[in-house]
Amino acid sequence: GGTQVTGYIIGPKGDTGLHTCRVYKAPQEASDAAQEHADFHHRPYEVRVAYETPQRIIGTFNPRKSK
Repeated sequence: GGTQVTGYIIGPKGDTGLHTCRVYKAPQEASDAAQEHADFHHRPYEVRVAYETPQRIIGTFNPRKSK
């Protein structure tokens, strides 16, 4: 069989119009990026599996409280 290409994308929670140019190869990489974005934008970010329709959400990251 052919190799299944898997990638991970991140986006704001509930944002269905996904406009990202960055595809992460590892889930951990995407998780770290999602957490950084959540902290920066002060809104939850989701990690989704790229190339799947509908896109499966594998994690939601809430912004951490800043001191």
